[in-house]
Amino acid sequence: MSDKVDAYIAGLDGWQAQSAQLLRREILAAGDLAEDFKWGHPMWSASGAVCLFKSFKSHMTLAFWRGAQMTDLDPRLEPSGGFQMAAIKLTGPDQITAEEVRRLVAAAIALNREHGDPMTMAKT
Repeated sequence: MSDKVDAYIAGLDGWQAQSAQLLRREILAAGDLAEDFKWGHPMWSASGAVCLFKSFKSHMTLAFWRGAQMTDLDPRLEPSGGFQMAAIKLTGPDQITAEEVRRLVAAAIALNREHGDPMTMAKT
């Protein structure tokens, strides 16, 4: 686990701190992932970039590099940006369950194993 991710989560308050702790725990439990801190937020990789979360003033995002390929798993995934990314916007506590996080992360890992690192692919 990363000291920088520890510090990032320690700097959060209220529901965002609780959600960040849940997300981190369940992301790590979903598979053999490397934890890192890049571009100002926590991220995880397995066979390439898998997911990240980021806190904003009034919400958090849980984003997946291959999320646009996973919208059938969770309709809250909103595609945007390159790398076929999609994110779920959380605006309060208890908006995502441990099981949902694990299922989405496992699916993202499987897509990376099948298709390779999304960061080495051309942006779409």
